[in-house]
Amino acid sequence: MLRRAPVSFTIGAICLLLACAGEPVTAGLEWERMAILHGEVWRLLSGHVVHFSLSHAGADALGLIAAGLVAEPLIGSRRFALILGGGALLVSLGLLALAPGLFEYRGASGLAMLAAVLGGVLAWRRHPASRAILACAGLALASKTLWEACAHTAAFTELPAGVAVAWQAHLLGAVLGAWAAHALQSSASGENHVWHRRRT
Repeated sequence: MLRRAPVSFTIGAICLLLACAGEPVTAGLEWERMAILHGEVWRLLSGHVVHFSLSHAGADALGLIAAGLVAEPLIGSRRFALILGGGALLVSLGLLALAPGLFEYRGASGLAMLAAVLGGVLAWRRHPASRAILACAGLALASKTLWEACAHTAAFTELPAGVAVAWQAHLLGAVLGAWAAHALQSSASGENHVWHRRRT
């Protein structure tokens, strides 16, 4: 399985290692609004691989790996890494712009959602026999995001007292995953069209 999704497993391992590094390290890497606005721009990326607890990191790592096992083989590890890197930056910028009340964020759940939607949309087109399973998974993800948006608590992960789930990151990840899948499909359709024209 590691060969099937090396990028997903690597990011998952980084999340778990940093969860054991201690609060001073984690605090220096988390997405923190005022620190970013004062020039600590590395937090736009590093905030996605640090967590509030080892269990939080484990849940996010597991979700990312599960989604990556679907998405990464469909597009290749290099392209998957570029999409996750760009997605991490765009989710962070989206949180700055669209969630003014959010001051701290930690977690890979936004990236996991991106990978899940990306893989789901691509698999829907390429594997019609799996559409019933994909529809159920999509409904579960949508229900989870809606619950977290309304209840402000994580559906499957216990967060420390006083920490609310940043459901906006999940929604942004889902939108970016769908957009990336559409862009990849459009690119592939254009390449196939050119190839057919050259043959004829």
